[in-house]
Amino acid sequence: MNPQQALSLKDLQTRYPYQFNEPELGIAMAKGWVVVFAQLCADVDQVLGQDKRGFHWSQVKEKFGSARFYFQFEGRKPDLRLDIQMPGGVLSQVVPFERRIRTDRDRSFEQVNTEIGRLALRAEVATKHVCLVCGKEASQDVGTGYVLVLCPEHQAQRQQPEGLPPFWETLRENKDGEV
Repeated sequence: MNPQQALSLKDLQTRYPYQFNEPELGIAMAKGWVVVFAQLCADVDQVLGQDKRGFHWSQVKEKFGSARFYFQFEGRKPDLRLDIQMPGGVLSQVVPFERRIRTDRDRSFEQVNTEIGRLALRAEVATKHVCLVCGKEASQDVGTGYVLVLCPEHQAQRQQPEGLPPFWETLRENKDGEV
């Protein structure tokens, strides 16, 4: 599947099932951002290669007007992500979980973890410029006080009485694998 052709989160789950293999996984993704997430999933798959290392998304959501992509590796503690909203914007900091590097496998894991973290951050930054409704080029709109990334068309529509069309896509599986 070409990441640019991903139509839904379900398509991504079918293409990369191991990335969504988390019983507690909750994903709320703006439809306009699915293409960005699809590219991230493809990039992660390429970085992991044949050894998937128990990688999975632990949470995907919107926060402070952009996407957040949280991930974990089976049997490993995740890094800590801190987001602080300040008058001039959001300050984000990733605090690496302290791990002892004892073997070449540990060193390899740290390199993969760092690279995937870099890819996730790049995708998060990209969503700051992509309309969450339609995927077109956009900017942050405070509108009613809640930050949304919208193209000019959807910024105008947000001000109308009917507001924006539904734009959230969710993916939550039950124990039988049904959404």
